[in-house]
Amino acid sequence: MNKRLGPRPTRGLAREELSPARRAALDALIDLGGRRTVSELAVELDQHANTVREHLEALVRVGLAERSLRHSTGRGRPAALYRATLAATPAGPEYAVLAEVLITYLARAVPDRALRVAHARAAGREWGRAIRERHLVDAPRAERRAALTPHPAPPHEPPTESALVADSALVAESAVVADSALVAESAVVADSALVAAPAPEDPAALRDSVTRLGEMFDRAGFDCRTSGDPDGGYTQRLRRCPVLELAREHPDVVCTSHLGMAQEILEHEGISADRVSLTAFAEPGACLLRIAPPAEDPAAPAAGDE
Repeated sequence: MNKRLGPRPTRGLAREELSPARRAALDALIDLGGRRTVSELAVELDQHANTVREHLEALVRVGLAERSLRHSTGRGRPAALYRATLAATPAGPEYAVLAEVLITYLARAVPDRALRVAHARAAGREWGRAIRERHLVDAPRAERRAALTPHPAPPHEPPTESALVADSALVAESAVVADSALVAESAVVADSALVAAPAPEDPAALRDSVTRLGEMFDRAGFDCRTSGDPDGGYTQRLRRCPVLELAREHPDVVCTSHLGMAQEILEHEGISADRVSLTAFAEPGACLLRIAPPAEDPAAPAAGDE
């Protein structure tokens, strides 16, 4: 028996089967947004922390929440953070019908395939932008660590009279120098722009970006598995699809929007869109999202050259 190419449908999660107490914990997690501690949820629900932790762990076991550890530079055990997965959103079958109607309408209203693909990619990029703005995908690790690192403000000292005089002189001098400096600076910038090479990409930052994209795909129901490629790029196998039948019927709309979403999220972190490609129904059991390595510097000597 021949296996069909592409992923399998996403398994549904029975939110309705939760107890009222655990559904309330899930709703609070969704309403607060982002990653939350047990203490924050306990305050929101007005319940004991141990009770809330029990509910959260139950949600993790059924895939409606996920747990991670807060990065800590100090001593002691880092706090556990909980976040609702995309599978926990309370959208019912009516929204699945709406998605089907919208996709079918776009396919019918835009008969030109190239234009339809362009619209789908643009919609996917808007989707990716919304995911970022709603913090449904984590910020880069460096930003998360910086946000947790305290930066004490320097003590305020009133300016002295000599400092005020110096500032006034600086403003007057800047006004005189600015016009003459602008022409010279423009020439220098123009020349340097022709020869400046982009900073090399940090492999650890690329790995972090790809990993977080895979985690987001996982929460969205794609059962993503990421593997490194010999050339330094990455391949993500999307083994399930939340809208599989629609994707089979309208791959130019559904699959292209998935690609646009991934391109938007990665491009925001410095990975150009042309390095991200998607091969729909590429192999039995998966679609393949490919993140190519950065292009080699053409000025750099090849291996073996002197």
